Amino acid sequence: MADRIGHRVIVMLCGLTLSIMAGTGFAAVNLLANPSFDSSLAGWTVLSDYPASWSPVDAGGNANSGSALIVNDMNPSNGFVPLVLAQCVIVTPLAGYSFGGRLMIPAGQPADTRAQLWAVSYYSGDCSGSVVSTAQEHGATVGQWGTVDRSFTTLAGVHSIRVTLGVWKPEGVRATAAAHFDNLFLQSGGGNPFAIGPWMSASWYNPAQAGHGITVELLDSARAWMCWFTFDAAGNRTWICSLGSVGGVTIDFADAFIVEGGRFPPLFDPQTIVEVPWGRIVVTFTGCDSGTMTWSTTAPGFQSGAMPLSRLTSLWGNVCPQ
Repeated sequence: MADRIGHRVIVMLCGLTLSIMAGTGFAAVNLLANPSFDSSLAGWTVLSDYPASWSPVDAGGNANSGSALIVNDMNPSNGFVPLVLAQCVIVTPLAGYSFGGRLMIPAGQPADTRAQLWAVSYYSGDCSGSVVSTAQEHGATVGQWGTVDRSFTTLAGVHSIRVTLGVWKPEGVRATAAAHFDNLFLQSGGGNPFAIGPWMSASWYNPAQAGHGITVELLDSARAWMCWFTFDAAGNRTWICSLGSVGGVTIDFADAFIVEGGRFPPLFDPQTIVEVPWGRIVVTFTGCDSGTMTWSTTAPGFQSGAMPLSRLTSLWGNVCPQ
């Protein structure tokens, strides 16, 4: 944070114009109040009395500043993220924004603890009513500060965004999990003229490899279901499925699995079904009809890789507006 302050002083002394500042990345205005938590959590709302407090631990080591310390004390965890700290900001429809900040997991937390940063959009001007879309980022760096940054575009009719902070820990974990948040920002600029919506529910494939592909179903603004109908290295038909998290133009299917043990009806027995962990799949859309898919796996008979995606089907009456 000290470096940022130094740059701003230099800019003022040099008398640079706003246009020059825009060219060097300083024109963007942070829309958040108290984004650096200099002395308190002022400007932020604690949701549902969840544990949140000011901490003197600062991302830049500044003795005159600090951070927000968020705790997930669910016992046991249900695998969801309790949203703890929030701030509502007025935004413009169909405009590009970026958000992010510095996140850190203190040493001694449960394995795979993640600091979660969300930007949730609403049609209303006060972050009330139904959620329109959700963009999210997370950090999992233990003992040192990491930086997250995501761009997105607001949908038509969106007038407010609620930036929320929370901590995720694996389902069933009873120990508390904590994370620090600092130097947060939500600013205009960036973004992508395309945004994920229900119109992305479709079948997708790589035209150069017709014969296998994925089906994506948007369950709501934050979740999607995917199955990849493909083959293993030996040529055996394989279905790889997962529930994923929607964020910006990306869907992260972090816990993909293969189902084994079934037999064709009438011999089908649900008691024999086993979900075998497979790996991670990330789908990033670049437009209504295009995207990329990357995956990482250590499962036998498979290897990590990537491929382009093109739309194969469209649902009746579900037209992409962009």
